[in-house]
Amino acid sequence: MDALRRLARLLRHPAFRRLVAVRLLSQSGDAVVQVGMAAYILFSPQSQADAWAIAAVIALVMLPFSVVGPFVSPILDRFPRQRIVVVCDLTRLLLSIVTFVVVVSGGVAGSRQFILYGLLLLILGLNRLQLAALGAGMPHTVAANEYLEAAAIMPMLGPLSGMVGGLLAGGLRLAAGRMLPAGWAGGLLFLLAAVMFAGSALVAARFGGRRLGPRAGAVRSSWADVWTGLSVGVRELWLARPAFTGVSMVFGARVGYGLLMTMVILLYRHHFGSDENLESVMVQMGVWFLASGAGFALSGLLVTPVAARFGVRFTLLVSLAAASAAQLIPTGAPSRPALLVAGFLLGLCLQSVKICGDTVVQAHIGDRTRGRVMVIYDIINNLGFVVGAVVAAATLPPDGVSSPAMFALAAGYLLLAALFAVLSRGRAASYNRGTVLAEGRHTGNRP
Repeated sequence: MDALRRLARLLRHPAFRRLVAVRLLSQSGDAVVQVGMAAYILFSPQSQADAWAIAAVIALVMLPFSVVGPFVSPILDRFPRQRIVVVCDLTRLLLSIVTFVVVVSGGVAGSRQFILYGLLLLILGLNRLQLAALGAGMPHTVAANEYLEAAAIMPMLGPLSGMVGGLLAGGLRLAAGRMLPAGWAGGLLFLLAAVMFAGSALVAARFGGRRLGPRAGAVRSSWADVWTGLSVGVRELWLARPAFTGVSMVFGARVGYGLLMTMVILLYRHHFGSDENLESVMVQMGVWFLASGAGFALSGLLVTPVAARFGVRFTLLVSLAAASAAQLIPTGAPSRPALLVAGFLLGLCLQSVKICGDTVVQAHIGDRTRGRVMVIYDIINNLGFVVGAVVAAATLPPDGVSSPAMFALAAGYLLLAALFAVLSRGRAASYNRGTVLAEGRHTGNRP
């Protein structure tokens, strides 16, 4: 109840409510696009969907903005972030319509396949830029002592949006697939995404020009300063040692989840299922991702009261240790129920680590460089998923069954917890900055 009261207090800020609506609409559209891409690449009868193909899909989803991020990150600190959000959504709307045309025209082979991949890269890459802009603008929508609560609810929106978008996309794809040709059934998903991007752009347009920052005149840089700006962000993150440590823990947690995600797809695709029952495989695997997403979404309700009572450092440490225990559940002969329980608990624990990392970064990085640091943080976060998927592709058997990999993941989370305990020793107070436990918690201007 205390957590719900804190969240209700946040939602009394009109700017924060609008920020929540933008993320829900935009990321739901993003989830629809990802379902469409996964259905095309991993669940078509002609696809073998081995671990390297899965790693390629994860890289396609996670890395587009990571490649170009360093070159465009200064715009987050030069131009109104509200304008960036609107332009990204409108561009994604147009790209989704073009993707629909490509898919329904039957152009999914040969050179047109690369066109489709290019469109998907642009759609997903712009999403990462938009999320970085929203993350950098979030402190402008809440009070200075509400960063923990805001950092708790914002990551919940991704899983919630993914669940909503995934359910809508999955239901539409399965229903349309029984009435329409495959191209039209798949293409409709991109029209659904376009509608969601349009709604997000309309909501974001209601922000004032500088409502999400940066303040006018805060940064005066030219495009020739791109590398300088990137190095400033890296140096700022390194000097803010609690933030650097928190980001490192998030990276380690994401590596583990990327490995697990690849293993789960292999298990459902080749161990529990076959090419003869692809629709059933899609539904069963979708249930696993819903269970894990539910854990991600509920983490905010757990982290807020625990961190407010015991501190951010304690919460992050316990989350890593609990992830180690949860990872042991499906070891041995994997079963669907064990994977579902582990997926839910790992989503809960690992997203709790992310919330703590977000809180520390928001509290220790000033607005002058926050945009660049958030881009770097986003790159590190996404890179963790890809590294985990690549490790899985290089080590897992074709059907994904591997008890040693399960034990190694559990040991890895425990090692991360021990490392964090050493690196953060004696600095618990610094990790509470931006929370109600910090000194001067009643100071700060309300938005």
